[in-house]
Amino acid sequence: QTSAEKKISNLQERTGPAVLMLAAAYLLIRLTGSKGMMALVFLMQVGMYYESTSVVGDFNNKEGKIDGIDSFGLQKWWWFATAVMLTSGRKMISDATSLSMDRMNLVTFGMSSLSLVGAVVQLAMVSSDVAEDIYRSYLGKVAFASLVGAVVQLAMVSSDVAEDIYRSYLGKVACCHFSLLFLVGQSSFWIRTIKDYGLIWVLFPALLVVVNDTMAYVFGVLLGKHKLLPRLSPKKTVEGFVGAGLSTLAVAAPLLRRMAEKDSVADLGKHALMLALYVSLVSPFGGFLASAVKRAHGAKDFGTLIPGHGGAVDRFDCQVVTAPFVYLYLKNFLAESGAGAAVEPLIEEVAKVVSLEEAADVVSDVVGAGI
Repeated sequence: QTSAEKKISNLQERTGPAVLMLAAAYLLIRLTGSKGMMALVFLMQVGMYYESTSVVGDFNNKEGKIDGIDSFGLQKWWWFATAVMLTSGRKMISDATSLSMDRMNLVTFGMSSLSLVGAVVQLAMVSSDVAEDIYRSYLGKVAFASLVGAVVQLAMVSSDVAEDIYRSYLGKVACCHFSLLFLVGQSSFWIRTIKDYGLIWVLFPALLVVVNDTMAYVFGVLLGKHKLLPRLSPKKTVEGFVGAGLSTLAVAAPLLRRMAEKDSVADLGKHALMLALYVSLVSPFGGFLASAVKRAHGAKDFGTLIPGHGGAVDRFDCQVVTAPFVYLYLKNFLAESGAGAAVEPLIEEVAKVVSLEEAADVVSDVVGAGI
């Protein structure tokens, strides 16, 4: 097979799972609405965190590095739960229960404190004959250690192995921050966007990323001759990047107008082009960063969850980069150009006691009056 034939064959292999994913997402949204989408976001966070930490863990195992902390897996997921609480969990639980945000802040702080206590207890329980090696391996994995604690631990390393230990420690800390901040932290903006502006403002940017990714592959297969970032992603080309950008800009405004035809948001074309520009120029670099992580740890993909695509991180690396921008853009500019940001949630509240038509009229009167 020639290079072009291999690319076309790969495209055909990827098409089936991609169609199935879109169909599944459509059915989920159709049947469950915003709540189902938020549940899906949480499941994606779980999958991405598992994959990204497993890539590094598998690499360390191949290198023969000692672990020895039996409960490290449990603590790793406790840290994940703490990160979820720090981002969107506190607000969602507070809204769904009678617990105040102050109480939820206290609970979250307690979770982070408990992780510190658990880490120290586990270190104290290590048998003395392997304690030194275990300490060095384990301390490199503790992502939530305080700044002072981390520096003190580094300072206690013996000088003859200090350089190697520092390198190992900082590398693992960087990986943990990538997983929890880059993946979990940024994807939490999807939940905030759904709650504040509605489901459409998550679906529309997500579709733009799909269009951009697909057209980058198509243009790369048909016209690609110049590598974009060959050391990170050898298959990505300049022609694919440019063609994908132009395609995304071309479909953005018609797509948003079609999806938001019942909303009263002004300047839809402008909003569509701004989001499309970000998706075209910035979002692909989320994929490049993910590629760098895989290459650094000798992995082809982050997982095998999606045939032809890899794992959840492989599929959503560009999506998570888009999520914070969309929320911050809407927060700064949508309210200035129309009342669409407030119409949907207000209609939902009023519709609990009156019909949908009456609710729309009430909200329109309120907005028109400048209340």
